[in-house]
Amino acid sequence: MKGVLYFFIAIVAFMALSCRENDRNIVIKKEIADNWEFSQSGKDDWMPAVVPGTVHTDLLANGKIEDPFYRLNEHDVQWIDKVGWDYKTSFTVEDQMMKRDVVELVFNGLDTYADVFLNGTKVLSADNMFRTWNVNVKEWLKKGENDLVVKFKSPIKEGIKKYDAQGYVIPVSGNDLAEIGQVEDGKKVSVYTRKAGYHFGWDWGPRFVTSGIWRPIELLAWNNAKINNLQIVQKNVTERKATFTANFEVDAVKKAGATLSVINDKNTLVTTNIDLKKGVNTYSVDFEIDNPKLWWTNGLGEPHLYTLTGKLETGNGITTTDTRIGIRTLELVREKDDAGTTFFFKLNGHPVFMKGA
Repeated sequence: MKGVLYFFIAIVAFMALSCRENDRNIVIKKEIADNWEFSQSGKDDWMPAVVPGTVHTDLLANGKIEDPFYRLNEHDVQWIDKVGWDYKTSFTVEDQMMKRDVVELVFNGLDTYADVFLNGTKVLSADNMFRTWNVNVKEWLKKGENDLVVKFKSPIKEGIKKYDAQGYVIPVSGNDLAEIGQVEDGKKVSVYTRKAGYHFGWDWGPRFVTSGIWRPIELLAWNNAKINNLQIVQKNVTERKATFTANFEVDAVKKAGATLSVINDKNTLVTTNIDLKKGVNTYSVDFEIDNPKLWWTNGLGEPHLYTLTGKLETGNGITTTDTRIGIRTLELVREKDDAGTTFFFKLNGHPVFMKGA
């Protein structure tokens, strides 16, 4: 009977430790995706919006424009990129999040020129569609309801400012259909903005120079340190072994000792001790995978992927991040032959037939 009791106590203790391990996870994540509204700047005509999304799809969903892909409707929606657009929502922050050292507001994609206001305070200005924007907003957050506003400027008007300031004209390919866009003096401004080129029109698609929150927004609350990024660089591959370098970027609130690990399917591939300094830290660690399963293209084999977990452990808790990789070798073969020089690829040492333009 005592043996059963001890076993039960051991199970309860293990579960308690597991829960404690989960509680120690430094990062709390909250996506801000609900209750969004949008309006043309200065109009105060608020309508439901979908985030992530674009102003064109929101206008279409609210019946404000006709299907822009039908007939010549493309020409009727060119006014959209000449005005600003405002998006707003409110979200709740719990006490647990407010107790963290850092609370970051993370925009994974803002398209493109935008000012961000939290509870009436401007906290960020963005001008690049392709990057992530993040800012520590703990000083402006409050427990309970918070107001978030994103004000987008006209990408065309912002582009014209840069065009006029340049002093000379930069040649632009045929993908900027300024004549369809009804841009003043036919100015081609696509090259001045970090924005998808196809938005400005192409021979295969219409011109919709849109704006919007095109990727998710998150609140990340964390203590002491967290992993910002994990990059896996493949070094060498044989049938018996594959070697890699894991490049970590770690953000730390203060100096601290920590442990970095790379894990695959609960198997720790490498562990190293590090000393963090306040701010952004970078570390590289080498590791190996024995008898690797290779990645193949469709028709040649299984496209096997490994899920690798980067783990950072400090005295205050744990943070992890996952990435997926395919192990393979890819080689462009350029060898002299009777016709000149070859141009083909080898995947894992095997020639691959492919064609196309």
